[in-house]
Amino acid sequence: MTQRFNYYPANIKQSIPLGIVSLSYMLNAIKSPKQDIRHIFEQIRIAEEQGDMATKNALKTRLYSFTPCAVVNGRRSYDSITGFTGLMVLDFDHLETDHAVELKQHLFDEYKYLYATWLSASRHGVRAIVNIPVVKSVDQFKEYFAGIENDLAVYHGFDTAPKNCILPMFLSYDPDILIRDEPTQFNKRIKKIVPPPIKQYIINDKSSSVEKIIKKKIDVITGNGHPQLRAAAYLLGGYCGAGYITQDHAENIIKSMIDSNAYLSQKASVYKKTAEQMIQSGINNPTFLKS
Repeated sequence: MTQRFNYYPANIKQSIPLGIVSLSYMLNAIKSPKQDIRHIFEQIRIAEEQGDMATKNALKTRLYSFTPCAVVNGRRSYDSITGFTGLMVLDFDHLETDHAVELKQHLFDEYKYLYATWLSASRHGVRAIVNIPVVKSVDQFKEYFAGIENDLAVYHGFDTAPKNCILPMFLSYDPDILIRDEPTQFNKRIKKIVPPPIKQYIINDKSSSVEKIIKKKIDVITGNGHPQLRAAAYLLGGYCGAGYITQDHAENIIKSMIDSNAYLSQKASVYKKTAEQMIQSGINNPTFLKS
C-alpha cells in the first residue's frame, strides 16, 4: 500500500492541501485516531441518530479530509491534478447500523479488489477503497467508476458523488476496519456516450469563466436556498447547452460548491438532486457569454 495522496485541514473550504500521506497511514488513522478525534466521532453518531444534519455537517468540518484518488499541486481542482493513484473511493450512505456492519463485511468478502472497507463516522454508512489501474485523465477515472457503479449500485445507499475524483473524503473511525494487503484489480470500464454540444462552433475554453459566475451566485446563499440554487443550476445548464462546459463537469463543480456552502451543505443531498435536475433543464435553453 504505497499509494500517496493529499490531506486537507478540518475546514473543507480550505482547498490547499497540508501535505501528503500514504494509504496505510490513512487506514491506520481510521483504525486508531487520537482521543480528541474519537470524541468528535461520538458526537457525529449522536447527531445522525437524532436527525440533526446541521450539527453533523458542522462536526465533520472539524475532521481532516483526504483525496485518495488523485494528487494535486495547488488548490483542490481538476485543473490542479498532477497524477492519479490507482485508488477509487466508494460510499454507501443512510443505512441502519446493523445493515452497515453487515454490508462492510459482505463487500470485503465478495469483492477482492477492495483494499479496505469501514464504517462511516456516523456508523450509518460504509466506505471502501478500490484498487483500479492508474488512469491518465478524469474521463478515464469516470469510466472505471461507471463500471463499478454498474456492478455495485444494486446495494442500498450507493452514492455516485465519488465519481468526482477530488471530492474530499472525511476521516472516519472504525477500530474494526477490514484491510487486505494485496487486492486484485478492478478493470471494468464503461465509456459514456456524450452528445456534441448544441453549438459545435464554440471552441474557446470558457469553463473557468462559467465556474466563476456560478461560484459567485452560490457563495452568497445564506438562506432561502432552493430558488437561488435552482436559478444558478439552470443557468449552468444553459452554459452546458452552449458548449462552454460538459454536463459532468458542471454537476461536479456545483456539488462541490454545495458542500462548501455553510447553508446548502446542511441538506447537501437534497440540493444536489435539485442542481442535477435544473442543469438538465437548462441544457435545453443554451445561454451564451457576452463577448
